[in-house]
Amino acid sequence: MNRGIQKALSSLLIAFVICLLAPPLGFAAPAICGLSLDTNATSSDGFCWDAATFGGFNYPVNKHKDFVASENWWGERLQYIEKDGQNELGKNNPGNHVIGEGELVYSTRQFSSKYELVSDLGLDAGTTPAELGGMFYYKLPWFGKPYVTVENDARQLANLVISQSGDTKKELKAGESWDLGKGYSLTVNQVDVEGNKVWFSLSKNGEELESGIVEADGTVENQTFTATADFGDGKDQLYFITYVDSIFVSSSDSFAVFKYTWLIDKDDTILIENGDEFQGFEVKEASKDGLVLTNSESIVLNLDKDKKTYFTDSWYFQTSDEGKGSTSPAGYIIFPAKELSNPGNYTLRGLPLDTNEVSSDDFYWNATTFVGFVYPINKHKDFVASENWWGERLQYVETDGQNELGKNNPGNHVIGEGELVYSTRQFSNKYVLVSELGLDAGTTPAELGGMFYYKLAWFGKQYVPIENDARQLANLVISQSGDTKKELKAGESWDLGKGYSLTVNQVDVEGNKVWFSLSKNGEELESGIVEADGTVENQTFTATADFGDGKDQLYFITYVDSIFVSAADSFAVFRYTWLIDRDNPVIIENGDEFQGFEVKETSENGIVLKNSKSITLNLDKDKKTYFTDSWYFQTSDEGKGSTSPAGYIIFPAMDVVIEAETFSESADNLTEETNVTDVVPGSNESENTSPDYRAAPSSSSEIALEGSENKNSYPEEGAAEEAPVKLPGFGIISGILGVMICLALRRKS
Repeated sequence: MNRGIQKALSSLLIAFVICLLAPPLGFAAPAICGLSLDTNATSSDGFCWDAATFGGFNYPVNKHKDFVASENWWGERLQYIEKDGQNELGKNNPGNHVIGEGELVYSTRQFSSKYELVSDLGLDAGTTPAELGGMFYYKLPWFGKPYVTVENDARQLANLVISQSGDTKKELKAGESWDLGKGYSLTVNQVDVEGNKVWFSLSKNGEELESGIVEADGTVENQTFTATADFGDGKDQLYFITYVDSIFVSSSDSFAVFKYTWLIDKDDTILIENGDEFQGFEVKEASKDGLVLTNSESIVLNLDKDKKTYFTDSWYFQTSDEGKGSTSPAGYIIFPAKELSNPGNYTLRGLPLDTNEVSSDDFYWNATTFVGFVYPINKHKDFVASENWWGERLQYVETDGQNELGKNNPGNHVIGEGELVYSTRQFSNKYVLVSELGLDAGTTPAELGGMFYYKLAWFGKQYVPIENDARQLANLVISQSGDTKKELKAGESWDLGKGYSLTVNQVDVEGNKVWFSLSKNGEELESGIVEADGTVENQTFTATADFGDGKDQLYFITYVDSIFVSAADSFAVFRYTWLIDRDNPVIIENGDEFQGFEVKETSENGIVLKNSKSITLNLDKDKKTYFTDSWYFQTSDEGKGSTSPAGYIIFPAMDVVIEAETFSESADNLTEETNVTDVVPGSNESENTSPDYRAAPSSSSEIALEGSENKNSYPEEGAAEEAPVKLPGFGIISGILGVMICLALRRKS
């Protein structure tokens, strides 16, 4: 591959990573999505999601087999249960989109967890310090976040402030403090190196709660410090553990090393009783082992791929449009999702598979089972088809008869060279201008070259194939959704992304015209005068250029919807804007390498790549095995989570970081440049047809995902049009210039 292409690909990769870490304004917030179900193919009792099929639920991978068990399961489940014989969800009535009161059931059951101190030091019932009260404590997932149950009672929940992993440690010298979270801190008062002791204090909001002197004498009992208090309905409940691993001296200071620190917030407990309401759900069953809640009001699903139906503060149902994605004109696709608008670190994972239960040819993930792939929900049936499918697939294909993955050899954790296959096929998309204006082949402007263009998903991001050829990819800079618009007055510019901008030079209200220019990095590429005369052909502006291997390729579309006047200025309204980057095409050929994969097959319709080197999976729940720049395999520990002592759980995953400022401003346009799910292009909260159970930001923190703060809001764009005021036209010189520009635009670039 020549250096020019390598440089272009490197730039694209960097852009992709940046986009994942901080999506720009106008982009849909990434989402954690559940498994998609088709109302035309699913019976009413099949609408059920557990921790393996909805990433919004808490999922400790080493406990997989207990979390997905058919009976005596642990963790969370969300299930539809028909109760009144009316408006049944599913294939008996695929068009129904009403979930009756009490028919959406959220259940959660507590599960045991071994203290890190116990597991990492290999303690048993006899060697575990008595102050811990045993080797285990219990957690309860509560709307996606794990809490600690007070007195092992699911009806009393305490916030888990910190649980220090076994491979981490904290070194503190005298006078230093460790911020544990939630206002708690641990301060080292003095270090006695000769006596091998440390004196420290535990405080909250500056007030000392506990203080102790611990000697690192090599005995677990003496090196362990615990604290208890009365909280919840319990007396002398354990709420703090730390372990002084060692005392050491540097060249200038003496330090104490703390490990296995565990702390719950004794001052902020949640007490749950029958009849209580949480996030639109009422508690119907409350026991020591778990809780069952049902929806307090009926839920009317909004059958629109661009709308969300919230049923808790942060979870919502996403559907396709009616009849889209389904095998029935009335059916639709549905899944639960959680939008990641809160700051924090998140993992987007694929469907977990057990090597003891899955045959070698069943290790594959598509757009519905790995959220890292592009997934346009209205194309569901084509994306999951067994043949002639569209989109991306990741599959293990045994080639050499050695180290087979799966139930014939559940302990194998080596994927040989060329055995991990990434395939992607292009798929058609109707231009938003065409779909929103209801155009057909006869009314679509000829400059578009047809009603459709093609996209290719490439490592989770959408590109546009040049000349509809999957071997030539252009970056999709912007695709303005049908329900958005951009208002610009003379002199204003619209930053489209990738250095492109659209600038309004002048607005002629009398002539109902606008003169604007398209530029890149300050250099004008195109200019035109468009008249908003009510005809699609005249109101549509297009631009072509030679790029990739193609001549006169369409790369820009915009539509001047109207010209209007406010009290002080005149504006042009732009809609359906579509732009691809003509300057940085990706050319793909057999033998090229991308992110550890080699291109093995190329055609106009799609690309097939295989791993260039063997992949040795790290069988450790806390370790990641990267197989591309951003995708990795996560596994359980060996024998954990699986039904076999040698088997393990495996799934693909990717991490995203949501910064505090990522979604802090209003967006003018929706683009599809960064795709994490491609299923939540925008939220119009005012159009939700069901009760909106989202709490105000200040009240949602206790049930948010770990690491998140309060939920951001999304200001909506839209200014009311005022009575028109006549303004003078361009003048003779500008008019002549405009005619010259229009004539020039007729020529092929």
